[in-house]
Amino acid sequence: MSFYIFHKKCRVKVSFYFFALLCVAAFFDRSRFMMWGMLASLLHECGHIAAMLPVPEQVPREICITPFGIRIESSPLSEFGRGHFLILAAGSGVNFICAAVTFGFLPAFAAVSLVLGILNILPVEGMDGGGMIRVVLERIMPQSAADRMVRILSWMTLGAMLLMGIYVLAVTGHNFTLLGAALILVLTLLRKTPSI
Repeated sequence: MSFYIFHKKCRVKVSFYFFALLCVAAFFDRSRFMMWGMLASLLHECGHIAAMLPVPEQVPREICITPFGIRIESSPLSEFGRGHFLILAAGSGVNFICAAVTFGFLPAFAAVSLVLGILNILPVEGMDGGGMIRVVLERIMPQSAADRMVRILSWMTLGAMLLMGIYVLAVTGHNFTLLGAALILVLTLLRKTPSI
């Protein structure tokens, strides 16, 4: 399914499999964590879009909603400078606001929003935090040096996450959430790393 928004400037594509996942979550997820996660992800991306709207050239060309997440294809002008930093920061900002507002009456949603916001601002390439670090570094050093620094920070962060994930798993005996998230990010980073 697809439709246009913002005066037909932006196409929104929603995958059939996203609707299938939504139905499965509605019927089988008794804890509602999957539903809260999907809502927190949607609000996260809405934060990015809201930050793009003040500049018409930054309105995204396409938004794809799939079971694996929401991808925003933005205009080339949003890739540069302070505006891009604010666009990247807006997603986690919305998650933190949602966590603060709903903490008292929807603690599960607040927890999911907080975790999603924190994960997205980690200084890991491919995440919002990695993009924010890159924007800052490219202002003070050449792009190739900034790329190397972001790659180093990414591996250092993921190394720390892996160690913490192993520790949590050893202490609890069953909680592999942090270790699983770290492994997924490692695999994602390995796909982006150029071969030597």
